[in-house]
Amino acid sequence: MIGRVKLLLAVASSSVFQATVLASQERLEPAHRVETGKFVLEWRDAPGAEEITAVRAEVQKFYIRVAAMLGVDPGRKVTVVLGGNAQRPDGTWEYPRISMGRVLLFKYVPDFTNYYSALAHELVHAFRVGRAASVDWFFEEGFAEFVALRVDSSLAGFPWFDFPVTLVAGQWLANGEAIPLTVLNERHRELNLKCGAQSYALRSSFFDWLGRTVGDSVLIEAANSRSALRPGDYEEFFGRPFEELASAWRTELLAAYRAIPDVQAVAVRYRRKSPIQYQHVCSSPADF
Repeated sequence: MIGRVKLLLAVASSSVFQATVLASQERLEPAHRVETGKFVLEWRDAPGAEEITAVRAEVQKFYIRVAAMLGVDPGRKVTVVLGGNAQRPDGTWEYPRISMGRVLLFKYVPDFTNYYSALAHELVHAFRVGRAASVDWFFEEGFAEFVALRVDSSLAGFPWFDFPVTLVAGQWLANGEAIPLTVLNERHRELNLKCGAQSYALRSSFFDWLGRTVGDSVLIEAANSRSALRPGDYEEFFGRPFEELASAWRTELLAAYRAIPDVQAVAVRYRRKSPIQYQHVCSSPADF
């Protein structure tokens, strides 16, 4: 398992990775299909009937939870494609994403439940796919992660690997390795995948904090009211400029991190024992 994750994380940090996954989209035509009242489930590999029943129930569960939280309907059936193994025969790798309006999911380890790790996040994107033309991807990715943290209690996937959000995000700050949110916002396209270990954890923590600070309903209202939310819009919706919110989040996160019992030892376990040890860590000024 660790070997597969090591390969995935090493490849995922390169710009070549983004090109290879896009080039491989023609290989994603499904072999099987099941349609329900709200979504379509398609798959390429050959799971048993029991596995398909389980994943169908999982998609339905998260579909209902996401719809209830967003308070909107996507206006069409959402198609979820189980794309099989993430590593393709030519050695390239796939990653979960929205393509042509479809949710594409992949397995990085043999366990069929590995499909679930990105399901809630990608369903949020599927509900909001019509906004893609003018989207602010810092906000869109952060909002999807905020919803996923609310509807899915599991932290098994990247970048948490079963460690708490406060621990994972806080240790980047405490170690002086955090990308400033203003920089991540401004250079999101460049830094999101390149610095994924840091960008996903920090952005998730910020939007989780923002929802708890201003109220989840306020954050959802802002997301539903605009096709894009720029830094200048934060004061309108959340009462303070983006820079002030980011500063307050940082202060509170560091305090919460330092209050974790035996925090240094736990942080070392995360960095040295979890699959995050194989991920590229960006540094300043070389990367940002």
